[in-house]
Amino acid sequence: MKKNGTSTFRIELYKGRHRHLLLVPLGFLLVLALWSGFSHRNLDAYDLACGYTRLFYQLPLLNCVLMPIMLSVIASRLCDMEIKGGTLKLLYTLEKKSSFYDLKFLHEFLYTMVFILGEGICIPVFGHMFHFTEPLSFSLLLRHVLCLILAAFPVLCLQHVLSLIVESQIAPLFFGLAGSFLGLFSCFFSHNISRLILWGYFAAFLPYGLDYDRESRISTFYPVKFPAVTFILFTVFSLAFYAICRRIFLKKEV
Repeated sequence: MKKNGTSTFRIELYKGRHRHLLLVPLGFLLVLALWSGFSHRNLDAYDLACGYTRLFYQLPLLNCVLMPIMLSVIASRLCDMEIKGGTLKLLYTLEKKSSFYDLKFLHEFLYTMVFILGEGICIPVFGHMFHFTEPLSFSLLLRHVLCLILAAFPVLCLQHVLSLIVESQIAPLFFGLAGSFLGLFSCFFSHNISRLILWGYFAAFLPYGLDYDRESRISTFYPVKFPAVTFILFTVFSLAFYAICRRIFLKKEV
């Protein structure tokens, strides 16, 4: 007998209770905190006066490295229980294949949100810990969180479908690692090329740019206009990409 969405999702949460998935986003938040503690040592008055500006510039670049790996681990850990046990045929007799795909993705997305919201909370915490003299812009904080959600969504879609259609979870993890390198290197490519790299969108909505004077060795931040058109187009692409990945999974025979 088919169960409704709420009860099925509760079962999905129950299945993952012993996999300790919460440690994954918390572990990556710990890495974020250690990086912040290391990079914000011995700040002078100028650095403190632009402390949040530095964070809003540096965190998206760091997310290019951390997020693809974290998303691949989350998706692999939650999907391998059905793949390894060969229980997909049995599951499809209890719930719709489409519902299984959607609820499994939602389960993964919840752990993703733990990291994203945790990072959003860490920003004012870091400012308090390191005594930034620059006031925090809550509009930039909200922009940072929303852009991080948007950038993570299609990457999680890719990792999700790969983890469900590939028997060995080494391939999805490899994609996550490769995405981490591509996302970081995309920051050094031209604008036209970097926009073709899915993992590079973690740094596509930077609120600040950076000018570095080699002679004086002084770095100067300048505000960047929010690319509203890019944001809207990437939102549409992300939703379409989810539908494409979902269709690929639904067409796969078990």
